Amino acid sequence: MNNIKMFHKEDFFISKPFQCVYKSHMYEKKIISFLPTEGGEDLYNLLIQKGFRRSQNILYRQVCEKCSSCISIRIIVNDFFQSKSQKRIKNKNKSLFNRKLIDYPSMEQFILFKKYLSFKHPESEMNEMLFEEYKDMITDSGIQSRVVEYWHKERLMACCISDFLKDSISLVYSFYDPDYLKNSPGIYIILDHIRLAESINKPYLYLGYWVEGCQEMEYKSNFKTSEILINNSWKKI
Repeated sequence: MNNIKMFHKEDFFISKPFQCVYKSHMYEKKIISFLPTEGGEDLYNLLIQKGFRRSQNILYRQVCEKCSSCISIRIIVNDFFQSKSQKRIKNKNKSLFNRKLIDYPSMEQFILFKKYLSFKHPESEMNEMLFEEYKDMITDSGIQSRVVEYWHKERLMACCISDFLKDSISLVYSFYDPDYLKNSPGIYIILDHIRLAESINKPYLYLGYWVEGCQEMEYKSNFKTSEILINNSWKKI
């Protein structure tokens, strides 16, 4: 952790091992730090470049023994160009959805969040979350976090909890209505965030972690100009 010069090593903690959600036969560990009330954005800006993610007011990164499958991935916004399949998704959804940037959690978002979890992750403990816990995902960070909503006429189709940092946007968690699966909402959200990042001069879009060979995450590596963090250096895929 000697790359972190602005902060103290004693501010970082190692979690106890717990079962990995991607490899059930293995256990994962995380290094974590709490976002301070002052200087939190500076810490976040620094650590996201080192592979950290945010959950509520915690920044974390996997430090698993004998495994390094969880790899941070980001898109270089200004160099991005669409693949043929991404162009088809963009054209299919052209003028169909209306984007809104919201600064607060709502019950409508939460209902969609629970619907998504029941469909996508029925065994996840997140299904037990209450509205106050969902609210903490957005308001408890001390960072400029916003919910990017996508509406189809009068219906909320998808949401993405997004952190707006100094030179990037970080996708914290996205969810959508399963009724819109034919519209490829997960990919559409990323494509739209690339446009959003470009419009506000944010050179990077962080997608979280990518696990090679994990079918649910494979779409992340299909974005042109993606970079992954290998041995603390960002390298193009």
